[in-house]
Amino acid sequence: MDPLLLTMEFLAVAVLVFVVVVAKEAVRGLRQSRQALMESASLIGPIVTALATRIESSESVVKQMRTELQSHGERAAEVESHQASLESAHLRLLQHLQDLLSNDRRLISELERLKLRLTSTASQTQRIRAASPRVPTTFDAAVEEQDILSPLTETERQTIDLLGGEGPKTAPELGKRLKKSREHTARLLKNLYMEGYIDRESNRAPYRYKLNEKVRSALERSDGTAVTAKQMGKS
Repeated sequence: MDPLLLTMEFLAVAVLVFVVVVAKEAVRGLRQSRQALMESASLIGPIVTALATRIESSESVVKQMRTELQSHGERAAEVESHQASLESAHLRLLQHLQDLLSNDRRLISELERLKLRLTSTASQTQRIRAASPRVPTTFDAAVEEQDILSPLTETERQTIDLLGGEGPKTAPELGKRLKKSREHTARLLKNLYMEGYIDRESNRAPYRYKLNEKVRSALERSDGTAVTAKQMGKS
């Protein structure tokens, strides 16, 4: 047999043996790797499940927190809107109060000026009356003619009778006796005072009204004349 052929056969057998051995080792390693992978997969499963549960829980917490934050944001917006509305209302009220205060100050100033003018006018009137003789008026002529009550109304005559019979009285007292309102009584007394039928005691408040002395004298003369006429008629 040829030695070269033998050598080649020997090498072929050796290579075949080497390949078989390597293949066995590879198969064994592959099996070990597969087992390791299966063990790793069995370990990864619970970890993945735990992580999935934690993720779900975290997502629920995040969702709840997002909802609460949104609700807080809406409430904060409502509070800010309400606060802005209150501030606006307070500013309007403050402006209104300032306007009222300004109006009151102007009114007080005008009333003070009017008071000064009235005081000055009253003083000038008193000085004029004191300096000049009184000019006879229609009232004076009526007194001289003994017919002083004819121009008066029934209520004015009642006022004259009350003041003549009971003496000075205040406006509320006369209003109560005459059963008239305060405004009606004030106008009545003003007219009688301006026409000279009554006088006003202004040295203390409330003012008291009394019968004018000329009117009192004229009424007394008129009453005396009436009594004398009745007596003459009987005789």
